[in-house]
Amino acid sequence: MLFPTLVTLLIPILGSEMVVQSVGDSAPRQDGVEAGAEDDGVSEVLGHLDGLQFDLDQPYFDYEESANVTALLGKTAVLNCRVKSIGNKTVSWVRHRDIHLLTVGRFTYTSDQRFSARHTEGSEDWLLMIHYLQERDAGAYECQISTTPPRSHLIHLSVVEAETVIVGGPDVYINTGSRLALSCSVMYSPEPPAFIFWYHDDQLVSYDRTRGGVVVSTEKGVVTTSRLLVQYAETRHSGLYTCAPANSRPKSVNVHVIAGDQPAAIVHENNGGVRLGVGLLPSISLALTVLTILLTNLLIANPVFV
Repeated sequence: MLFPTLVTLLIPILGSEMVVQSVGDSAPRQDGVEAGAEDDGVSEVLGHLDGLQFDLDQPYFDYEESANVTALLGKTAVLNCRVKSIGNKTVSWVRHRDIHLLTVGRFTYTSDQRFSARHTEGSEDWLLMIHYLQERDAGAYECQISTTPPRSHLIHLSVVEAETVIVGGPDVYINTGSRLALSCSVMYSPEPPAFIFWYHDDQLVSYDRTRGGVVVSTEKGVVTTSRLLVQYAETRHSGLYTCAPANSRPKSVNVHVIAGDQPAAIVHENNGGVRLGVGLLPSISLALTVLTILLTNLLIANPVFV
């Protein structure tokens, strides 16, 4: 009678002890499944939730690194397709407008030698390079993974041509001793030009203040602007000035530095505004005086009576 009674009393105690051990980090579960397996189950659930966008066991695109591209006409465009968990799958590039297969893996499958595939072993980036860009190259390109069914991502290529603008051209007139200020801007460029050179009559302009008094400053941005300044212009500063950016066609303007107070002088500050030169004011005064004398003589010779 005593032994069955002790067993009856110990069962609740032993049962609670087993429950406490089963929730410990190192103790085995009652069902024989280790605690680490439970963590794997949580990860699997999270994986399924995340799988609403992509399957962790299958290749998927990194959309932030596989973005649309804007490139300059005549230059090289690089389209990047980043694929995660590629496994034993391959990546192909297809031109979307005519469904033309361009590349498979690191091999090129087109007779147009301007297209080429680039991929480094171990890298997640699969590149499509298009050299000597033409306007007709603009459009959508499809990066495709050889899954079943195939997964694809469209990347749009825009082809633009940068434009060089010199404000106030094509002719600028100033008097000797006046300030010569030229402003050259590069527009519609996906990136700032590496450099902007100025030429005076086909000679590279020296930017040294002590050698000619020419100062050049450049501000890079969405629109890159280079300014050429001569504080006190002389007749030798006359001629053709050309702004030549690294990524755009050059643009030129004719500068006329007129000696003295010549009446033909018109000053352009190269910002679109125009004002009369100092030499023009005496001529206007003289013309008004002559006109007044002629009118006076006419009235004397032909008096008008009311």
